[in-house]
Amino acid sequence: MIGEIEEQLILACRRHPLAAEVSRGLDRARVEQGARVLVAASGGADSTALLALCAGLGARGRIAPVAGHVDHALRAESAMDAECVRRTSARLGVPVLARALALAGGAGIPDRARAARYEAIAAMSAECGAQVVLAAHHADDQLETVLLSLARGAGLGGVGGMPTRRPLPCECADAAGVALVRPLLRVSRAALRAACAELGLEWREDPGNERRDTPRGMMRHVVIPAMESIAPGAVRRAARTAELARLGNVLLESHVQAMRAPDGSIDRAALADAPEALAATAVWLMAGERLDDAARWSAAEAIVDGVTDPRRFPLQGGGELVVDAHRVRVVGDTAAHGAASEPLRQRS
Repeated sequence: MIGEIEEQLILACRRHPLAAEVSRGLDRARVEQGARVLVAASGGADSTALLALCAGLGARGRIAPVAGHVDHALRAESAMDAECVRRTSARLGVPVLARALALAGGAGIPDRARAARYEAIAAMSAECGAQVVLAAHHADDQLETVLLSLARGAGLGGVGGMPTRRPLPCECADAAGVALVRPLLRVSRAALRAACAELGLEWREDPGNERRDTPRGMMRHVVIPAMESIAPGAVRRAARTAELARLGNVLLESHVQAMRAPDGSIDRAALADAPEALAATAVWLMAGERLDDAARWSAAEAIVDGVTDPRRFPLQGGGELVVDAHRVRVVGDTAAHGAASEPLRQRS
């Protein structure tokens, strides 16, 4: 039974200004009214704030939240994270599910842990009947993702960062039809920590988040603070820019996909008078990162320059992108044929 103090906490969560932003994020991600959702709760400040705000939204029937915690058991104190989630969930009147992993150490542990985590999340989603998993990725995370993508030479889709909604990245049967939703991509890390403090919520700190010897750690502790010092509000504006880039990329990719024949090729005439952005998108979809930057732009220019002599651009790993008088196609690569019928790629 929820006592008076807990009722006051839930009321404060319901009235908190960020609850309205979470609700708008759910609307953007097309989460239905009253939907059962599993809130991925690590015990950290970000997911604790999300859980509390979801409890507030649950009090007025917008969603029906369940907390889901995965203990990777890779740190001696990880059991304390699980206890923190249970205590917070009890204060908020939110049911909680938990899974403990048993991972062997050694090579590839980050990737194996991520895969096992999503399998556990999928299993908990099935257990509570949730078709939506909410993750607490926020505007700072989005900017880290965008900057890393830029540094690695990603296309417009990479600049778009993480999507608001995507299929749960897990191939297990429990994940079928489950969506991963990020309703906080317009909210800063600082705002979420402030919300936890204002609501009197406890959270756990992951020592790994303080590391500066990883790409994300360098972005988090050096690059982004420098950007904020130069242009205060950079995190918020960058998140908005990423959202616009993602929408623009979806539009471009949908146009190009509509042009592709069953074998994956494109009639060059269809791109003759089109904006160069479409030709560049066609090259990206057909060749991806198997062409370096210079070759990608050369191929895009070849598509629209009117020259009828065939031009060939070798692809890393085999095959080549060919621009001849009539078509743009990939030859000598057996993996490319099936790509024509794939849906628009999901990223991050």
